[in-house]
Amino acid sequence: MTTGCIGLIKSSAHVENLSLAYLLIVLWLAVRFGRGPAVLASLLAFLSYDFFFVPPAGTFLTEDPVQWISLLVLLTTSLVIGHLTATVQAHASAALASQQRTARLYRLAQLIVSASDQEALLQALVQQIMQSFAERGVVACMLALPDANQRLQIRAVAPQRSPQGDAALLRIPEHLALAEQALLQGIPARFPIARDGNDKQSDHTLFYVPLASGHNLVGALGLVGTSAAYCLVPRLSASPPESPSSSPSVVAAEKEEAEFFEAFCGQIALGLEQVTLRQAAIHAEAVRESNRLKTALLESVTHDLRTPLAAIKAATSSLLEPGMIWREAQREDLIDAIDASVDRLSHLVRNLLDLSHLEAGVAEPAYDWHFLGDLMTPVLEQLRLAGHLRNRQIVVTIPETLPLVPLDHGQIERVLTNLLENALKCSPPDSIIQVQASVTGCPFELEVSVSDQGIGIPESEHEAIFEKFYRVPRERFPTWAPTQLSSGTGLGLAICKNIIRAHHGRIWVESCPGKGATFHFTLPIPPDAPADALPELDDPAEEAPTGANQ
Repeated sequence: MTTGCIGLIKSSAHVENLSLAYLLIVLWLAVRFGRGPAVLASLLAFLSYDFFFVPPAGTFLTEDPVQWISLLVLLTTSLVIGHLTATVQAHASAALASQQRTARLYRLAQLIVSASDQEALLQALVQQIMQSFAERGVVACMLALPDANQRLQIRAVAPQRSPQGDAALLRIPEHLALAEQALLQGIPARFPIARDGNDKQSDHTLFYVPLASGHNLVGALGLVGTSAAYCLVPRLSASPPESPSSSPSVVAAEKEEAEFFEAFCGQIALGLEQVTLRQAAIHAEAVRESNRLKTALLESVTHDLRTPLAAIKAATSSLLEPGMIWREAQREDLIDAIDASVDRLSHLVRNLLDLSHLEAGVAEPAYDWHFLGDLMTPVLEQLRLAGHLRNRQIVVTIPETLPLVPLDHGQIERVLTNLLENALKCSPPDSIIQVQASVTGCPFELEVSVSDQGIGIPESEHEAIFEKFYRVPRERFPTWAPTQLSSGTGLGLAICKNIIRAHHGRIWVESCPGKGATFHFTLPIPPDAPADALPELDDPAEEAPTGANQ
């Protein structure tokens, strides 16, 4: 076509150097098809221009030596341009391929780092392998990991259903058993796949590639592919099927693809090892936490059991002392000591059982509509009977206009009792403890606060005090009540937190060391409260706090 165009131009006008038009064609062929077609086009351009346009036309001879120089310049220029353009194009293609491989490895690394579920990660990995190497003849992919007995088991397959994958899955036990020894030595293995379950071989092969991190085998990658997939696993002991000889450029490309596949497998091996280490770390942390809780439980229970048991043993031994005659008042004191110690043991066992039920989620609240002020009377009476209110003052401020709230009467009563016991234990004898309640927030919540004037709680311990078995450090015990703070199991606030959480509320503390502490908890007020169950609301200006002073 270029020769024809040059002929038309020469027939109508005299234009010099029209042979340069061939250079455009050589340049285009070099960019589009590479070095070989560009060299061939350079030779054809040289011969065509010589044959058609150099006198004498129709022959490859020339009478003017200058024309030979022009023809040689054309040929040389065409060859150089074709070679340089093809080289640049090859480098650009190699750079683009390298960029694509880097992007794939980056996406793989992102996938491994961001995955939190192991099964989802394994399935995503085989999908990535399929997407990355489908052009190399891979039609199915499987990922096998060692089980507790270090036997390889298939954990993920992609695609989920395919004829080649199904044929490979039929013989997985046999293949894995034969491949394990080779994989342990770091050698890939391959097996032909039978077609339709008979002995006739298909054109697909199953490859098993070891996934090793260091010297540890973390898994195996199974690939079902055609003969084109052999270039991905150059370390196979048997050579691939007979194929026509490949050019050096094709061999170099296959080598780069094999190196990329090896890097891909190495990244997957590191990811699998990371998942294994993460699971081991989680298990180790769980074991450490379990041991810590067991130690704390043993220490707490041992300490809290020893004191009442010693008191019971001393009182009963005294009562059973042969020949010892006790006055009635002395006998009653000993019996009262036994009864108090039994109550203390019962309280400890009850706390442990309640906490275990709450954490297990089996102590679901039995909701009913209640007015918070009705809960305070049994709480204060219980504290009075237990002897906690001697020379102590509790001021309760609960407006009568508060709405009814759905709650478990027994559980919320337990929360109030624990918070008041904690406040009484941490406050000086002459201080005032306040209980207040109000409606706050949107949506509405009932907020209850219990304030004391005790030793306070550092900000660093605001979260820790709600954990099981946490106690105030002994060095912070006040001089006015050294024994009160040293008693207890550290379960009261943990029980409160779990009860309030079961009620879908919140509990927290606000405090400054030396200035007392205020414990808050909230209970949600649903918008569908029964209208006839709510008390009539008075004018806020006429509200009068009701409560109990002890």
